[in-house]
Amino acid sequence: AWQRQPLGGLRRKRGWVTGSTSLVEQKPRWVLVPRGQAETLRCILKDSQYPWMSWYQQDLRGQVQVLASLRRTGDKEVINLPGANYRATRVSESELSLHVANVTQGRTLFCTCSKDTVRHPNWENE
Repeated sequence: AWQRQPLGGLRRKRGWVTGSTSLVEQKPRWVLVPRGQAETLRCILKDSQYPWMSWYQQDLRGQVQVLASLRRTGDKEVINLPGANYRATRVSESELSLHVANVTQGRTLFCTCSKDTVRHPNWENE
């Protein structure tokens, strides 16, 4: 199985791009991970007004699932799902990484940013 990571796709449809300016940049833009191999993906935040950074996956049936939403430098989350294992790390205020391993099923991964999250709404901090 191969795993693909696009820059565009659903992110554009869902409004995480303002005009022609992208709020996040994924590196590498595209990557294929052969079965049994591992890869680390990087997401770079371009606007600090959107401090929450998240990774999502879309499976071959089109189902979208949030993998991790992290805000603070040093935050980490391990996600083990059928078809792949993930480790998300907030590397800095402007970078979120995703280590992908044990890929056995195809999927698309994408990064987003937001001012808050459903899992962590702003009003919890008030």
